[in-house]
Amino acid sequence: MTDSPARRRLGLLGRALLLLVLASTLTGLALLRPWAEHTPLGLLSLFDPDVRVENFRAMERIMPARRIAASEAPFRFAREERPLEVRYEFEGETRTLESFLERVSATGLLVVKDDVIVTERYFQGATEQTRFTSWSIAKSFVSTLVGMALLDGRIASLDDPISRYAPALEQTAYAGVPIEHVLQMSSGVDFDERYATKTSDINLFFAKLFVLGRRADDVIADYGRERPSGEVFHYVSLDTHVLGYMLRELYGRSLASLVEERIWKPLGMEHDALWNLDAIEGDEIGFCCLNATLRDYAKLGRLYLNGGEWEGRRLLPEGFTVRATRPSAPHLEAGASPYGYGKRGYQYQWWSPEAPEGEYFAAGVWGQYVYVSEPDRLIVVRTSVDPHFRAHQDESIAVFRAIRDALR
Repeated sequence: MTDSPARRRLGLLGRALLLLVLASTLTGLALLRPWAEHTPLGLLSLFDPDVRVENFRAMERIMPARRIAASEAPFRFAREERPLEVRYEFEGETRTLESFLERVSATGLLVVKDDVIVTERYFQGATEQTRFTSWSIAKSFVSTLVGMALLDGRIASLDDPISRYAPALEQTAYAGVPIEHVLQMSSGVDFDERYATKTSDINLFFAKLFVLGRRADDVIADYGRERPSGEVFHYVSLDTHVLGYMLRELYGRSLASLVEERIWKPLGMEHDALWNLDAIEGDEIGFCCLNATLRDYAKLGRLYLNGGEWEGRRLLPEGFTVRATRPSAPHLEAGASPYGYGKRGYQYQWWSPEAPEGEYFAAGVWGQYVYVSEPDRLIVVRTSVDPHFRAHQDESIAVFRAIRDALR
């Protein structure tokens, strides 16, 4: 019996609906991946208000991670805690440390002066054992490893092109770019870092990794050149991943193993850390995602306070800590960038405040900080889950300076 036109149309519609259901099912499976420990859906909900506090201290649930083992001979700061009554002037108002910590959704605060802990506080269920995600504080650890590669002689000069030490970069926009320009976020590579724009390069970077299954090193070649290097400070997280890639090429080892051997063990880190990866058994995402405790973050500050020495052992080249933390060109000074980073300057993956007095800091999105004041022998570590972190950038520096002044 011959099918009628109506019967044929119903058959075509049924097949179309079946294909639609199948496509929807496959898309759902790709996001949910019930067979996998880490799913893109987990990444999509990373910043949801009801889970982000917990996510920021358990990032291994969101992305794969590699362990960095604690030191067998931990260094411990002395302790002499005292009340810290801090008031400061900001935007014509007198404000308090306590109200600020509440407004920025702080999760931890550690103040170390002259190697003595004077304040150590935790909020929102955190403890001294909590591993807080670093976001871009990790960048300062990567630049520290670059300094160590200089001391080792693995890098002859920061003026050398980064592609000299990682030849695959010759096929990317980083070909011929001096290592120093990459350290200074002045690579000239065209990369959109706007977190509020869903289709920005920084947001799509994670989609490429955890939805499309690409490796971070392969993504480097996706971006072109915006301008010659060394002319404009344009914060590009990809620059730091490229530095991490160079380090892995130089040593033939994972970034986590380098951090463990060259930083975690020598500095006497008390707790294991984790570094998130681009895939199971993959490579570290170099521009973020180190996870550690407050005291261990503070020890990076102490290394810089001591000019790159630790308990009599030189870990960084003579003069590197000064070179790494003071803007060395006009385009790196506070307020000079056309991209608008507030009253902050930049150097080797460290920020400097406006009119610095021997101060500099590592910083991460959502309000993560390691602040150092060399003249005061002061380190302040603060972690937060602050959705308004950009609005609070300048006030954060005012708070750190108020803590500094209160302890003078």
